[in-house]
Amino acid sequence: MAKILPRPWKDLPADLLVEIPRCLPCLVDHVYMSSVCHDWWVAVPKPPHLHKLPWLLLPNPTTTPLSLPPVPESMRMASFYCILDNGSTHNLRIRHDVGGAHFFGSYDGGWIFLALGQTNHHTLLNLHTNQHFPLPNSISVGFVGRYVQNPISMVILSATLSSSPMTNTECFGAAIVDLNFLPHASPRTQLSFWRLDGANHHRPVAMGFIGNCLDPWSRFEDVIHHKGAFHFLTDTEHVIAYNILNFQEGVWLEVGVHRYYFQRRSPHNSNVIVTARYLVESRGELLMVMRLVTFCPGHVVSLQAGAFQVYRMMQHLNNAGLVVLTWEELPKLDERMLFIARGRSRSYEVADCPGYGFQDGIYFLDDATSNCVEVMVQHPPFRRYTYNDNGRYRWVDVTPPRQDFQRWFPDKEQSNYSSPIWFLP
Repeated sequence: MAKILPRPWKDLPADLLVEIPRCLPCLVDHVYMSSVCHDWWVAVPKPPHLHKLPWLLLPNPTTTPLSLPPVPESMRMASFYCILDNGSTHNLRIRHDVGGAHFFGSYDGGWIFLALGQTNHHTLLNLHTNQHFPLPNSISVGFVGRYVQNPISMVILSATLSSSPMTNTECFGAAIVDLNFLPHASPRTQLSFWRLDGANHHRPVAMGFIGNCLDPWSRFEDVIHHKGAFHFLTDTEHVIAYNILNFQEGVWLEVGVHRYYFQRRSPHNSNVIVTARYLVESRGELLMVMRLVTFCPGHVVSLQAGAFQVYRMMQHLNNAGLVVLTWEELPKLDERMLFIARGRSRSYEVADCPGYGFQDGIYFLDDATSNCVEVMVQHPPFRRYTYNDNGRYRWVDVTPPRQDFQRWFPDKEQSNYSSPIWFLP
């Protein structure tokens, strides 16, 4: 009998080929499959929305400190964890050496914000193209509507953009920054703005204001670009929006300011502590997401997320006929997926990703130490960023209703250079 030779993989019947990608929820696996041959490339579906979902970028526990300036053409590996495939790991090459850099944000299209020197050498890097822009290390601070003062050093805690830097529209950046980053000094957060000039790769100087124009004792928690303006959320749950009207670097900053004062909420439970607040745009409206931990007197408090609450902005008329703003809690998400992180929260519809078993909920990552300057300034052997509090939280519609946590990588060690971020491909 003649020996039966194994059939080449490229000659698999078409009806079998189309079944393979259905068993591969991870988009990176789709890319690898597409590269086998033309027939395999044809068999891989091209979903219009799935490629937009964030990837979880986790740092390694330790890395060699980055030499400044970076060595040209140096290579390093980065690990991306796919939440679609139960946390499978993909090691991808990054052409620009970012080893030891602190990640503090991301933007759609493959852009990540990082500080090559932990508290300085702020940079915007595109992981698809390796294109990068220098970001401000200093800020000129003054009063609203007046000429600014000499620049002083700053640390960017979280940041976002008004648009992609590769479009023809004018691109501005906005950030929450710390101006007092010496050890044991009192934290002092401020706002900062700058123009991103694709034709001129000089490092810009940010511009900002003294005071937060809402409450001198409150801290800024999050920033988002929404309906043409940068919206900043404070820990007192008020919102201030800045629309940039005129910007001349180092000379003048003119903005339109809108302040939104919210009526204080009554706490649901005295045994919970709010550890973070986020802004996210969803279905055209602005939502506030609160991250909670449970506090029991006499017991050790776990800093891992214990629950989440989502609120929408509402307007009411009080007894005097004046408009009052309130945060009204949403009892459910109605088939939405909220990926939350400071400066980069995003909302997606479950209906846009059929066939992959997605469920609505709040997808979160460990940002407990992401904006902690006291951690950034430590020497690498003693620097500790946490990154084991990642997962998905959702409300299960049963009687009685219950909360459901799916946690990812709870046994991960601490990192000596960065917290995790959502990568927005």
